[in-house]
Amino acid sequence: MSKVKDDRYFVQVPKVDRCITCHTFIDQKGYEDQKNPFMTHPKLDLMVGMKSPHPMKEMGCTSCHGGEGHRVVDFNAAAHTPNNKKQEAEWVKKYHWHAPHKIPQPMYRLKDTEASCIKCHQGVEFIPRGKVVNQGYRNIEKFGCYSCHKIKGFESRRKRAPSLKKIASKVSKEFFKNWVWSPKAFNQHTKMPTYFDQDNNRKPEFMKKNMAEVNAMADYIWNISQDYKAKYTYKGGNAKKGKELIAEVGCIACHGVEGLEEQSKKIGAYAGPYLTGTGSKIKNPDWLVTWLIEPDHFDSDTIMPSFRLSKREASHITAYLLSLKNKKFERLKFEPMDKKERDDILLTYLQTFDTEVSAKAKLAKMSDLDRTLELGKRSVGKYGCYGCHSITGFEKATGLGVELSEEGSKPVSQFGFGHMKIAHNRRAWIFNHLQNPRQWDVGVDKAFKDLLIMPNFNMSKKEAESITTVLLGMVSDKIPLEGQKRLNEYEQVVATGMKVVNKFNCIGCHQIDGEYGDILKYYEDEDINAGPPRLVGEGHRVQTDWFYHFLNDVVEIRPWLDIRMPSYNLTSDERNKIVAMFQAKSKQNTFEEKVEKVRWLPGEKRGALALWKSYDCASCHTQGFNKEEPTAPNLAMSRDRLRESWIKKWLRDPGAILEGTTMPNFWEDGEATDEDIFGGDVDRQINALTKYILELASKKKQKM
Repeated sequence: MSKVKDDRYFVQVPKVDRCITCHTFIDQKGYEDQKNPFMTHPKLDLMVGMKSPHPMKEMGCTSCHGGEGHRVVDFNAAAHTPNNKKQEAEWVKKYHWHAPHKIPQPMYRLKDTEASCIKCHQGVEFIPRGKVVNQGYRNIEKFGCYSCHKIKGFESRRKRAPSLKKIASKVSKEFFKNWVWSPKAFNQHTKMPTYFDQDNNRKPEFMKKNMAEVNAMADYIWNISQDYKAKYTYKGGNAKKGKELIAEVGCIACHGVEGLEEQSKKIGAYAGPYLTGTGSKIKNPDWLVTWLIEPDHFDSDTIMPSFRLSKREASHITAYLLSLKNKKFERLKFEPMDKKERDDILLTYLQTFDTEVSAKAKLAKMSDLDRTLELGKRSVGKYGCYGCHSITGFEKATGLGVELSEEGSKPVSQFGFGHMKIAHNRRAWIFNHLQNPRQWDVGVDKAFKDLLIMPNFNMSKKEAESITTVLLGMVSDKIPLEGQKRLNEYEQVVATGMKVVNKFNCIGCHQIDGEYGDILKYYEDEDINAGPPRLVGEGHRVQTDWFYHFLNDVVEIRPWLDIRMPSYNLTSDERNKIVAMFQAKSKQNTFEEKVEKVRWLPGEKRGALALWKSYDCASCHTQGFNKEEPTAPNLAMSRDRLRESWIKKWLRDPGAILEGTTMPNFWEDGEATDEDIFGGDVDRQINALTKYILELASKKKQKM
């Protein structure tokens, strides 16, 4: 197979797979009920089958499964990997199986097979039908792994955590110290990892040094913190109304919220922090109300959008958030600076490139404050805080973790297993490392300066498994271009736009062509149309120029909804990429000529008016026609907002475009319900009604 090759160290050779020697019927239908090795492949439509995107004659078997496809002399030669301990025991008894220690790339467990998708599907945010690997990508984004580690495909991502450049105006120094020491003690849902009180630094002598580092970091961060004055003043609010607003306007698409646990769990939002104990965290209510009204006043680089809240609405939400207290955390008092420990750590740093005598002389010349600030700065660098947080002076600092772009090909001998009794293979190490990065130091006698420092993210087993699958797919294999999924011009534009969509978590609210839309889980049991609009074929629906300006200056389209489309601080380039992405997904030209003036055929307008009245369109699209509460979009925007071709398609069969829509189908099964208008000619009726809508929109705009 010339499209895929095997890396034989000094040469790339065409792949040869002889798996079909045993898996005789793997590419044939009709053997689905047989046991391995004689059963049909369970996903014949996706792979192996000649009509699938990955036919066996071109892609082989080990391109996806790993292993040694040319070695079929016995079961062990092909480097099979069991799925679990039970299967391992069965294989040992039946095939005398043993771990393939000398094979560079043994087969993946079946659960990890999606890892192989990555080497061919590069440069994309989403791999079709790659459920595990897509979740892995989202979890890498969620935990900000790329903040410390260089990972191919995750370059130039935003910092995951809040800016610390003006932190002194937001929280107290005492809160900061206790938070850094134990984030989970304040917020069980936090994505902030735990650095201290871990398996390798719990010795009393290490704890003292860690406390000195935390004290020093706090003093350093406060010393460089920029002054900030809130723009708005908090004058009190109604906490009950604030809680209702949080649930209604869309905050829960990005944030889990204390008091809204059921909704938060159902949605599983991760783009923003889980809001709990906020009243014990925020020291200045004016800061909070300003942040809610105008987030970029505090941080010009934030992705937190504006919901265009009134001062009253923002005050209500502030009142609720301030009512959330963590009294136990408030009572914590952090140990004061131990100057001896501080000086000992500093001396170790200074001795790295100098003699003991010279290092002591340099330390003696430093003032007490200088020593604290120096240790604080070095500790920020040591723990890589700048990877997730914007910190003055660390703008050009690079991640301190190893590159993970080829982690799936890293020799097992280069992983340090310490004294841990786990399987000595790549997958086992990565999975266990993600769940407890410090365990490799247990039982090893190390100096304080040599301890492992990757923090504990307290990942769930499922989260760690999905990231493990992605990292296993980060391999050094060189797939020829003809073997890769090469993006066409439309797909490339989509891939570029999806990076922006993911950055701002648009998918937290919107379902895009059937995918994502996390917050819709909150509405699906009752009325999914009460949630954010599902964007199906949006690039065909809306005009480019209108869409671009809408993203810059959001206008209300569905006033009956409680949830709001927020206003994001998008650059012109980001708006262009989003618009172009939707156009490309719908296979549309970038521009469609706007209907400047409707041209009527004889008798056509009269028929259009009759259809408008017959279908009682103004009973739902009320804006501009009567004072009833609207339950459908404002048609006054149609001429500037919608494409003429889309309106016709929508009128013909709304349900075919958007399943579950409340828009009725007036031409069920392609038949006219009113035979008297244009003789029941469906095409003429739809064309006439489309013209009427566009002309109405033009007239309404002229009156505005």
